[in-house]
Amino acid sequence: MIEIEGDTIHVNFSEWTPEAYEVFLQSKRLPEYNLDYEWETDTYHLRCPARFAHIFGVDAAAADMGWDSISGHLFDYQKWISETALKAKRYAVWADTGLGKTHIQWEFARQVVHRTRRKVLFIVPLNILRQTVEIGRDHFALPEVSILDGRERMRAWCKSPGPGIGMVNPEKFIPRNGEPEIVSECQYLAGVVLDESSLLKSGGGKIKWSLIKSCKGIEYKLSCTATPAPNDTMEYASQGSFLEKLRNEGDILWTYFTRNKEGEWKVKEHAREAFYRFMSGWSVYLRSPAMYGFEDNLKDLPPPSVTEYRIEPTRSQMDMIHAVPDNEGQLSAFSNRHKLQMTHRIGYSQIAKGFRYAEDGSAVRVESRKPAFVADLIRSDLREGRQVLVWTVFDEEARIIEELLAGEGGVEALHGKIPKARRGEIVERFRTGKSRVLITKASLLGFGLNFQMCSSMVFSGLDDSYERMYQAIRRAYRYGQTKTVRVHIPYIPELEGTVWANVREKQAKFDRDATLQERYYLEAIRRKA
Repeated sequence: MIEIEGDTIHVNFSEWTPEAYEVFLQSKRLPEYNLDYEWETDTYHLRCPARFAHIFGVDAAAADMGWDSISGHLFDYQKWISETALKAKRYAVWADTGLGKTHIQWEFARQVVHRTRRKVLFIVPLNILRQTVEIGRDHFALPEVSILDGRERMRAWCKSPGPGIGMVNPEKFIPRNGEPEIVSECQYLAGVVLDESSLLKSGGGKIKWSLIKSCKGIEYKLSCTATPAPNDTMEYASQGSFLEKLRNEGDILWTYFTRNKEGEWKVKEHAREAFYRFMSGWSVYLRSPAMYGFEDNLKDLPPPSVTEYRIEPTRSQMDMIHAVPDNEGQLSAFSNRHKLQMTHRIGYSQIAKGFRYAEDGSAVRVESRKPAFVADLIRSDLREGRQVLVWTVFDEEARIIEELLAGEGGVEALHGKIPKARRGEIVERFRTGKSRVLITKASLLGFGLNFQMCSSMVFSGLDDSYERMYQAIRRAYRYGQTKTVRVHIPYIPELEGTVWANVREKQAKFDRDATLQERYYLEAIRRKA
C-alpha cells in the first residue's frame, strides 16, 4: 500500500486491515503530508516527501531515478544555475534579459520530470507562451508537453497519472464564478516553474495569492525574472513567500532593511553580509556572466546605438502648454519643470505627440513636428532593410503614426482597442518578418519576447519608468542579435525634457546599484563554496 514515485511517497487507505492500521499509526509521525478522499472508491490518498520514507521503514533511495545529464547546449552559467537550482529544490533566478532564462527553466522542468516520473507545471505569460514552447521543442529532449487552455483542464491534468509538462498562463489562477482561490490539485505536482515571476510583487493581487497558496508544499519550485531594481523589497519578499523561504513577507523587511530619509528601503549596513548570505542560499542575481568567472557569451554582441533628437515645438503647442490644468485650474509649475506634477507631464506628453485628450475621452489633434519626424526615422531604417519597433505611450499617438505610414505597407499597430484574441497574431507576424513595423506600448507587448530580427526602434513616447525602457531595448538587444540596434529618442525638450531627464537619472542610479548588488551576491556565493 506504500509506493514511492521520485520524491514523493503515496499511501492508499482503502481497507482497514491490521497492516493498514500500522501504516496509519506510522503516518501520524509525519512532519508534513497531504490527504485527499475519493468518495467513489471510499479511499484516502496520503502523499508526503520521500525523505520521510524511514518513518514507514522503507528505503527511498531505490526509487530515486537520479538526475539526467545536463543538456549539452547550455552555456556554462546556465548549467551552473540549473544544477544549483535542482540541488536547492526551491530557487529564484534574477538574470538579465537575454541571458536565456527560458533554457534554464526547461532544463529544470525536464530534470524534475526525469527524476520523479511525475508532472511539472510551467506557468508562463500568454504573450510568450508560443515562443517558450518553440524553444523547448527545438533545444530539449522533452517528455509530453500539454498546453492547458482552461482552469478545469489544468486541474484535471494535475491529477492525471504519468509524467509530463503542462503549459499554462498565470491568469488561469484567477478564480471566476465562485471558484475556490486555491487550485488544490497543484499538490499532485512534482514541480512548478514560474516565468516572469515579478508578477508576484504586485501586492495583494488575486494571481499572486492564488499562486502562493496553490503551490504551497510542492517539492520543486523555480521562479525566474529579469534582475529587479536593487533594494526592491517587495520583489524579494514575494519571491521568498512563493518559494517558502519566509514565514511572511515582513520577515525580510524588518530583519534586513531600514528606511532612509527619502522613504527608500535600504539593506541595513550591519546586516548586509547576513542578508546576501541568506539570499544566495535560494537565489542568484546575474547581469554579467563574466563577473562570476563564466565565459562572456555576450562579448560579440554589438552595443546599441542611442541617438537623441531635439525637436522644436510649434506655436500651437506653446499656446496649449498654459492650458494644461493643475489641481488649482492653472499651470503654476511651468517655470520650474523639474517639479512638474504627473498631471502636467501627461498633458505635455500628449501635446508633444500631436493631440490632447478631452474630458470625454476624445482626442483633439494639435499641430506638432514630432509625428512626421518619427515617421521619417522609420522610413529611413526601412529603406536599409531593418525591422522597426515603435514604442508609444498613448493609443492616439499610435494611430497618428500609423496614418502617416499608411502608404508604406507592412505596418501594424497594437493598441488597447485591439481585441486580445488578435494581439498574438499581430506580434507573431512581426516576429516572423511578415510585417516590417510594429507600433505598440510596452504595457501591451509585455516582457520576455525575443525580437533579435529587429534592429531598429523609435521611442515616440516615454514615461518615467527606466525599467520599461530598458526592457523594451532588450527585446532586440540580446543574444543572437547580429546588427547594431539603433535606438532613436526624438523629444521636444519644452514638453518631454523633464521625463527624459528623470529616466536618465534612474538609469545611472540603477547601473551603480545593480553592479554593487551583483558583487555582494558573488561574495556571498564564494564564501559558501
